[in-house]
Amino acid sequence: MTKGALATGLGVALLLGGGGTLAVWNKSVAEPAGTIVSGDLDLTAGVGTWTNDAGTAIELDSYKVVPGDELHFSQPVTVALDGDLMSASLTLTNNLAGSEFASYLEVGSATLKNSSGTPVIAPLDANSDGEYTATVSVTFLEATTGTEGAKASNALGTIGFKLEQIAPVSTP
Repeated sequence: MTKGALATGLGVALLLGGGGTLAVWNKSVAEPAGTIVSGDLDLTAGVGTWTNDAGTAIELDSYKVVPGDELHFSQPVTVALDGDLMSASLTLTNNLAGSEFASYLEVGSATLKNSSGTPVIAPLDANSDGEYTATVSVTFLEATTGTEGAKASNALGTIGFKLEQIAPVSTP
């Protein structure tokens, strides 16, 4: 009994003497969080055209390329970017080549040009809304020897351009 009374007395002394408290007080407040609104990005495209390196419009299915030939695909695109910290870049979504003829081709990267024909340096931002021309070049490699690739054909498939957001950089 003495041990029990001693333990109880020690527990009460600790609680009253700063080792704890008999009452737990707390208070909290809340503030309306507000409404968050997200931005958007959009890319629409018109009909594309092919030209050779001389700038002459060509029909791809009847044009006969030779080693060193460079062909250019151009397509009007409209860019819409909406967001306070929005930035984006344009890329090519596929490499166009899909058969043994592909080993004779080199596909360039996507280029975006403004209405005066000047290349646009990425990234685009929320002030970049407007009409552009997206282009990509396909070169029949000059290093092709003998008659390799002669009278060959290659279905290039589809050309796709992708407008992709660049995530904002977090600052600590």
